[in-house]
Amino acid sequence: MAETSKPTARDVIVVGAGVVGVCCALKLQMDGHRVTVVDPRPPGTGTSFGNAGAIAVGSVFPTATPGIWKDVPKMLLDPASPLRVDWRYVPQMLPWLLKFLAASTPSRVEAISHALRGLSKDGMRSHASLMKAHGIDGIVKPVGWLKVYPSEKSFEKTKLERETMARRGVSFDVLSADEIRQLEPNLSQKYTHGYHQSENGFVTSPVKLTRAYAEAFERLGGRFVAETARRFEMGEAGPRRLFTDLGVHDADLFVVAAGAWSGRVSKLLGLSLPIDTERGYHLNLDSEFAPELRRPVVIADKGFVLAPMTDGLRLTTGAEFAGVDAPPDFRRVYRMLDMAKEALPGLDPKVTREWLGFRPATPDSVPIIGPAPGMQNVLLAFGHSHIGLSLAARTAELIADLAAGREPDIDLAPYRAERF
Repeated sequence: MAETSKPTARDVIVVGAGVVGVCCALKLQMDGHRVTVVDPRPPGTGTSFGNAGAIAVGSVFPTATPGIWKDVPKMLLDPASPLRVDWRYVPQMLPWLLKFLAASTPSRVEAISHALRGLSKDGMRSHASLMKAHGIDGIVKPVGWLKVYPSEKSFEKTKLERETMARRGVSFDVLSADEIRQLEPNLSQKYTHGYHQSENGFVTSPVKLTRAYAEAFERLGGRFVAETARRFEMGEAGPRRLFTDLGVHDADLFVVAAGAWSGRVSKLLGLSLPIDTERGYHLNLDSEFAPELRRPVVIADKGFVLAPMTDGLRLTTGAEFAGVDAPPDFRRVYRMLDMAKEALPGLDPKVTREWLGFRPATPDSVPIIGPAPGMQNVLLAFGHSHIGLSLAARTAELIADLAAGREPDIDLAPYRAERF
């Protein structure tokens, strides 16, 4: 991280109280700025609430990969597929989809993997540093991340992903059936192949971690306001004031970290950026009726995760493209229950919560981090897709450096909005 001299204090507005926005606000407040976070929902109760809990230091493989265009039609026609697109939404997402397909060439995947590794390699270190600074403990476990497959054929489909990880220096162990059983004795014996990323952290309660960061922020004098951004009053260098549904806020610096709503907030600033909404579902299962799992397990051939959270066993699955306004459709995630029982014999799934969240997805799987084009006092921090929790603390370090006028310790060119 860059040199940590204290900058001149500024009045800062952070739009967004998810884990990325809260981490940014905390790091800015630690630098001595006067920070206000604007979001209609309490900290960590949006998309940050329902993820699978990974701090994925090995997340270097994008969603758009060579040949994906051939697989999508088959996935869309399979009612149990983890991918669903609302056909009524296709015309709206078409520009994003074309950029997505353009990002799937071998050369682009290689460049994207470099960009993702530039952030992800420090994901755990950044969280550990922030937690240590504020006495946060007992939420993150060093148990890694396990992916399992029922056959050599299904495992071989991950060859490009594993080769890409190896080229980027990501550490992982390929496992035999016996080694899988040593890590997770209660998994079905059908899983004969897998790999384990031991450097990944597991957040046993994502909302608890975000709230802990939020409480640290408030102890330092930061404040949250439960309001919705409506418009910006512009000046010569950028916005001067934010008008919300309940008030008006002056600031010297604005940070947009509103997750899936960042596209809408950006439009209030006159920016048009390719952010779409990758909707994700989870079911929370009563852990009293679940055999023990020690870590999150990806049932890779079926596209879901079983994660042993503090409040139950979380089944997370899939990606749905339908925008932020369409009502939830839980039919697909409920179809995963029988698959979950097959993966974890003895599971008697008693559902205690249905949940839908909205991941902010860029076409190239790389977040947008850096100054807003044409504005001297706006910083962007969104588009993290599946790895917002993983990259939240690292993103906050970079935003704090930019706000302070410090030179970030990595080249931010791959993450700038201008790449689109």
